[in-house]
Amino acid sequence: LADSINRSPLYSATVFVGEIGCLMTAFVKTYPALYACRVLTGISIGGAIPVIYSVLADLYPANQRAGIAAVVTTGTGLGMGIGQVIAGSLDDWRLPFIIVSIPGLICSMLLLLVQDPRRGEKEQAFLEKRNQIINADSTLTDGEDIVVPVVRGTHFESLENCGMDCRTSNSTSCRDTVQRISRIQNDAPELNNTRESPRRSIKPSHCVSCQSTMEILKIPSVLLTILQAAPGALPFGFCATFLNDFLQEQREMTKQQATGVLLTFGAGNAVGVILGGVLGHFSYKRDVRGPPFFMGVSLIIGCIPFYFLVNTVDENGNVGVVSAITIISGILVVIPVPLERSILTNVCLPQSRGRANALVSIVDDLGKGLGPALVSVLITTFDRQTAFNISLIGWIIGGLLSLAIMLFVDNDEKAVQQTLRIQLSGNQDGE
Repeated sequence: LADSINRSPLYSATVFVGEIGCLMTAFVKTYPALYACRVLTGISIGGAIPVIYSVLADLYPANQRAGIAAVVTTGTGLGMGIGQVIAGSLDDWRLPFIIVSIPGLICSMLLLLVQDPRRGEKEQAFLEKRNQIINADSTLTDGEDIVVPVVRGTHFESLENCGMDCRTSNSTSCRDTVQRISRIQNDAPELNNTRESPRRSIKPSHCVSCQSTMEILKIPSVLLTILQAAPGALPFGFCATFLNDFLQEQREMTKQQATGVLLTFGAGNAVGVILGGVLGHFSYKRDVRGPPFFMGVSLIIGCIPFYFLVNTVDENGNVGVVSAITIISGILVVIPVPLERSILTNVCLPQSRGRANALVSIVDDLGKGLGPALVSVLITTFDRQTAFNISLIGWIIGGLLSLAIMLFVDNDEKAVQQTLRIQLSGNQDGE
């Protein structure tokens, strides 16, 4: 749906469904009712992610998308933390569901007032085409600050502050430039006026099918990004489900010590997500292969401190050393989280990014369920410690697949921009 319809009402409806499920949880009397309410919330959470990243791709250029993905991931973590604080501070388990759902319902209504950004507006090909039209008029290059107008309904707005405003200027050259950009945005077959918004955008994909989705998987960087997410389910499943008990039973830590390790690991995760966004932002400016490089290296190196955490740390370990090992491991293994979303966005056309992000989310969600199950199988086959060491191979495989993205990401991004250039120039050739 994110690839075929206006995303503002879609996101509003998605949030509304989840918050209604959350609110109704406070009033359930039976387990089936509780189950149904939690299913609604799960549908909302899973459905929101593709919409979010599809919209963000049209709000921010390629070199900023890793940082924005880090902000979204950090915000999600903060929200979970705040929810846990609220739940732990109240005696009635039903009340927290009411407290957190009401602001969400209000926000879902406010989302209806937000305009869906034009698809592809921040793509290099789109900006190049707009600048070509401006630069074609030599009368605007004599030292003047050039306005870059954007069509919004029947009004022209400048993207930058300058001395000449095309909304009021009597300059013939300025009006000509506006008309040319308006023609590109309004008349091209690939730029479509949606019913929901008067603004023009890259045409949404109205033919969403299994075949068109399979075409997305033919992009090497997309396929590798999806595949690298799967092996990490093993070690992450261990961390989420078994690490606390393992530290208490096998490493003879107290409950407080084991909980402290988990909290430190979580703090490292928060730092790692932010660091991943920063690394993605600056490395992309130097080389588009930078983000997948940091994805692969961080996952592989992250296995080293985690190995020591599982095999050497015990109740007699120095607190400082244990904390350092834990936080370093927590940082390294989540650096890829914002990077994979930015890579996925950059190698897909604007009208297919919703499905691409949905595929990664599906693999992540399946991993959350299958990861602990697979670790359980390993535990029944080997002893716990051996099973956990084997699970670390998942991060190594994921790291190698991430490094393989470096072989294709440059060409895949260029292919996207070239396709958009062909679409945009096709209109001019027909005039």
